[in-house]
Amino acid sequence: MLNPEERRHYPRSNIKLPIVMIAGESLVDGEIQDISLGGAFIRCPTMPNPKDSFHMVITSKGRLISIIAEVVWSDGLKFKGKAALSGIGVRFRRLLHGDRRFLANMVAGSLTMSSVARFSMKIKAPLKRRQRRLGVINV
Repeated sequence: MLNPEERRHYPRSNIKLPIVMIAGESLVDGEIQDISLGGAFIRCPTMPNPKDSFHMVITSKGRLISIIAEVVWSDGLKFKGKAALSGIGVRFRRLLHGDRRFLANMVAGSLTMSSVARFSMKIKAPLKRRQRRLGVINV
């Protein structure tokens, strides 16, 4: 079986960021522990409904990044005999292009140089395909 890190589509970075999740009619504060362009691990006291997509807002460097995400897995622990949520793994479903670029620069800034080169190639490839499809560049 593959190591989970080998299955990841994007490299992860250990960046801690405050986050607010909007799940139904409630707001849940949390903290991102690590993040990539495809998802994140979030420590939080409660979990959004795992069957529904939810809206989350990340605050970084004076910017608000709005993301639609879904819960992929959760890690529950017992604390004083009661179940307590340790964290959730989320997959990003919708991310605006400008927010994606900001997030990519933030993650790339914390990676090693060899990881940055691989990361850069993964970002540029979909952009080039989109440009070719729209007739922006000739290959």
